[in-house]
Amino acid sequence: MTTALAPQPQRASNSFTLAFGVLNIPLSVYTGTEETRVTRKEFLVSDTSVPVGRSATRQDTGEVISSADVVRMAQATSGAFVVLTDDEIADATTIEKGVGDIVTFVPVKNVGEYLANGQVQVRPQAVKGKPNHAAEKAFSLLSATMKKKKVVALVKVALRGPARFGLLSHDGTLTFVHTADQVRIARPLTDVACSAAEIALAEALIDAVGIDTPVITDDTAPAVQAFVDAKAAGTKAPVPTQAPAVPHDIMAALEASIAAKKKGKAA
Repeated sequence: MTTALAPQPQRASNSFTLAFGVLNIPLSVYTGTEETRVTRKEFLVSDTSVPVGRSATRQDTGEVISSADVVRMAQATSGAFVVLTDDEIADATTIEKGVGDIVTFVPVKNVGEYLANGQVQVRPQAVKGKPNHAAEKAFSLLSATMKKKKVVALVKVALRGPARFGLLSHDGTLTFVHTADQVRIARPLTDVACSAAEIALAEALIDAVGIDTPVITDDTAPAVQAFVDAKAAGTKAPVPTQAPAVPHDIMAALEASIAAKKKGKAA
């Protein structure tokens, strides 16, 4: 299945020189991802024509205001701004607030196919708009060798702010990663005994849901934008739904879930 990608980046957002031994490779940094979500902006509750900046300050006077005097709004395609709450976003995307819906189960070996946040593209840096052939040759050599060795480069680089660690792959993708001391200690996980029958039903449900590595696209942003447009045109906002309670009869819930999944696939 072919998936439409976001437009190719045209302008570099930063640059750095990559030290490969004594070989220095000047590189340009281009954004590697694009936000698809509907952006909300903050305005004054009593006068929504007044935007609010960082630290809850009026942008027209610079006055610091209370967070209670701030409302978050989204822009419709018509240009009008309307109030957009978290509950409305959840309803517009047909996902109940506070509920995570399992779409499919992904094999552990394929988890790396889903991209992390903080990804950029690096390319040999041009000189006054003209290709730098020496940089292109050096980067091509590094890329080809990394590909042959089946490795990525762990890079430490300061672009904006303090230095960060990132993984540079042979195709010029730099994905920033957290350092070990930034990862919190795991909270204790209660280990509750499960019977063989319960595990067998749970396995059957996983099979019914499916095991796949689908190409995912953002289907929530268009839904939220459509909701914002409708609200700006006068459509009444829906009443937020409530999260379902945890069932007491696990076995019955699993059996019902398997039946529902099989029925849905057969339809």
